Amino acid sequence: MAHRSRDERIAGVVGALGPRRTIPERVALFAAAAAVGPSFEPGLQPRRTIHQAVATGVISASTLSLVTATQSGIESLSRLALRDRADSSESANAAARLLLAVGANAAIAGALLGGARIIPAREDERFRRGLARVVAERTGRVAAAGAVLTGVAGAMSLVASSSARLRWVDDIPIALPAGVAASAWEVHRVHRQAQDAGDTTIAEVSTSNSVLISIGVGAGVLGLQAGERAVAGAVARAISKVAPSYDAVSNPVGHLVSLGLLGGALFAGYEYAVRRVEQGGAAIEPAYQEPPTSHLVSGGPGSAVPFATLSREGRRFTKMALSGSQIAQVMGVPAAAEPIRLFVGLDSAAVLEDRVDLVMDELVRTRAFERRVLCLASPTGSGYINYVLAESLEYLTLGDCAIATMQYSMLPSSMSLTRTGLAIEQNRALMHAVTGYLRGLPEHRRPRLVLFGESLGALTMQDMWRHRNVEAMDRDFVHSSLFLGTPSATEFAKAWRLNPAKVDPQGNVIEVDNFGEYLALDDEQRDRVRHLLVSHYDDPIPKFGTNLLLRQPWWLGPPGTRPPRVPQSSAWRPGTTFVLTAVDLINAMDVVPGQFGRRGHDYREDIARFAAAAYDLPVTAEQLTRIEHALRQRELQWAQRRVVSEQVARAREAVVREMRTWGVSGSADAPGSLDLNRLLAISGMDVPGPVPPRG
Repeated sequence: MAHRSRDERIAGVVGALGPRRTIPERVALFAAAAAVGPSFEPGLQPRRTIHQAVATGVISASTLSLVTATQSGIESLSRLALRDRADSSESANAAARLLLAVGANAAIAGALLGGARIIPAREDERFRRGLARVVAERTGRVAAAGAVLTGVAGAMSLVASSSARLRWVDDIPIALPAGVAASAWEVHRVHRQAQDAGDTTIAEVSTSNSVLISIGVGAGVLGLQAGERAVAGAVARAISKVAPSYDAVSNPVGHLVSLGLLGGALFAGYEYAVRRVEQGGAAIEPAYQEPPTSHLVSGGPGSAVPFATLSREGRRFTKMALSGSQIAQVMGVPAAAEPIRLFVGLDSAAVLEDRVDLVMDELVRTRAFERRVLCLASPTGSGYINYVLAESLEYLTLGDCAIATMQYSMLPSSMSLTRTGLAIEQNRALMHAVTGYLRGLPEHRRPRLVLFGESLGALTMQDMWRHRNVEAMDRDFVHSSLFLGTPSATEFAKAWRLNPAKVDPQGNVIEVDNFGEYLALDDEQRDRVRHLLVSHYDDPIPKFGTNLLLRQPWWLGPPGTRPPRVPQSSAWRPGTTFVLTAVDLINAMDVVPGQFGRRGHDYREDIARFAAAAYDLPVTAEQLTRIEHALRQRELQWAQRRVVSEQVARAREAVVREMRTWGVSGSADAPGSLDLNRLLAISGMDVPGPVPPRG
């Protein structure tokens, strides 16, 4: 009995590798395993093993689900064609089913692959057109693989059924081992080509780790398919009982329901993550608990914007404004004025128009329209305005500037994509209000109006003028602008790249990778440029978008024609390239405070120079050197202050909890107890704030 049980367990394991699964499941197993290899293609940013595991898992699991649903649909078509067949020979029926299944896959593959070829890719094509081509091409490939695997598996089943001595043939696993073998070869090829081309972004993902990841993903794929199969099977059985006439389509319906449940679970997880991140964005950091003392910043004395409504990023922005003495110390000349920083948070007013009114009230209150430079900045999703840009502008103008911004989200940019419409609308409303005010001023009294946006802030600022041209910016009194890491979904930038002569007939817009490229422009072109788009070649944010699913991007063209720092050995594969570039987004913003770089989405190293050039603010070489040194020092000091304050606050909370168990209260008025605030002050832990009351 024990021997038989062991044999049964072995047979169960072998069967799970393919023989006991349906043809659609076998095709999906092969495709999911084979997708592991291409997932190791080099990306734009260095990738660690954990990131590789995430990318591989997502690619493999997505392939499994999509191929299962596709093959189930094709199988249902075959079952419908054989429904009324009354052939009495079981072997003839089996042969007919095999031929029909192979033929259906082959016919669908030919039709879809042929259809995809007659829809050539275009840069300006609509999303639906590109999606139709990619779906047809990918489904055609799945059908072709299905034809081959169906033919092989069906032939083995026919051989096994022809003789009792050949039944073992039907137990030979094909799908998963074949997929794993294909991936092993592909991983080896990818690493070899990357080494030959000098692509180093996967250097930290060793071949041995790759094999372990492949094995782990294979096990995960089996588990995922088992769960998906159980749900789909339950739905199919329910359909067969309730509506027997729809039995032929019960399997694909079951798989679609299973995919829907998976999608619902992912959406619920996303919504939960959004709520948690929003709470963090609104949290008060210990280093920024006290409101500013300057009346020239929002949340300070006389401001109509409550400091408590500024969110984490707003409090940082207003509290970090330079003082006149700090500016004079770096620039070597007296400051012209104390800088103005204005920030209106999402919680400052519930209605868009009210937030715009608050900004205008703050501009008038602080007399910002009397400054030399007025900068309208659109923040990233969380409300972040690049500290390096803000301080650079304050140094370069000797403090004679004002920076104003409005928040539209408290989430990271990756979670704020659905809120860009709100941001564009409120930026446009603010621009109309500002330009209306400027029209009422004599020309010689108007400040120089400049714009700034980084990442999602670049999108939400530029797209105020989508479907328009640069002349519209001139009519709004915009002197110049600086945009860092403009996302690929930005409509204005996209239109300019496709047809610069139409959008920018005067040649006022330029896109460069670094300040050296800007200096390499001839003098005439540099004099014309007033709007600078700075996009690093290895920054995935200007490259990531749904277009990666539809067509080969320009930066993954023939090797040798690609920009610097873009892998020469990588190939474009719609889903794989999309996922790998998404993973690159994580690593592109991996920065160290005080250590400025020129990599990925880190633009700090060139910001001061670009601000001086874009906004036409003269500065000496010595002053620029001092500015860049001060920017690094201030960023490091503020980062250290945040860390120290946070750690002190945590330690203080732990002390409070422990001492309260001893009966020590937070009030000196309590009989028989010590004043906990006084004790903490004596111990040097009197930051931040008083001890909260008990209960």
